[in-house]
Amino acid sequence: MSLISLSRTTDMKINLRRFAWIIFVFLYTLIFFYNCLNPYPVWGITYIYTMSIIAWLAFEYYNKRLFFQSGFIPYKLYRWYLRVPVALFFYSSFIIGLSTIIWWHRFKIHLFPFIQIAGILILLYSIYLRTRSFKTTIPESKISNFYLSVALFAVSLALGYGSWFLIIYTLVIGFPLIFWQYSDEKKIIKAYQVFIQNKKVDKKDYEKLWNDFIARRGKNKSNR
Repeated sequence: MSLISLSRTTDMKINLRRFAWIIFVFLYTLIFFYNCLNPYPVWGITYIYTMSIIAWLAFEYYNKRLFFQSGFIPYKLYRWYLRVPVALFFYSSFIIGLSTIIWWHRFKIHLFPFIQIAGILILLYSIYLRTRSFKTTIPESKISNFYLSVALFAVSLALGYGSWFLIIYTLVIGFPLIFWQYSDEKKIIKAYQVFIQNKKVDKKDYEKLWNDFIARRGKNKSNR
């Protein structure tokens, strides 16, 4: 059974305000991270890695997508107590990675530049998996590819910034959070598929079907 989700239509028109904003932010961060990193030894590859992340996140922002949440289910079905810790994990990982270069030198992995190159390659592969997840129509592949890409992005942060602390942080905090969000979303999609099993499905009905499903879930919870 193909995944029945909110349709993702791509608007070919350029959103000039959003585009101008991401260009401004990219140029600002280009200068900011150059000034931030260049006083330190062998900073070049870390700078390239950091700007690769910024460019990718700018692209995702332009397309109105969160990098840590698939969007395969309606936004209101994502649990805030899962979304917030996952977001905090990634933002704190970015800060920890930069702090390793600037202050926390004792946590550095001394395998330059191999470890940083591995981080860049894993980042690129995670973006590839993410893109693939938006193209496939098989539910299991969509979700597993997306959250595998999220987990690989977490790994790439640890390697791209060459931080032992970040590796431990990812294994102990990051992976369980990502797996929890993946499991929760998978459970919701399975429940949705059961809900629509005996319904006549039409592409035009996607939004209505999801709304009916949400209403049914709310009714079931209130009856408990």
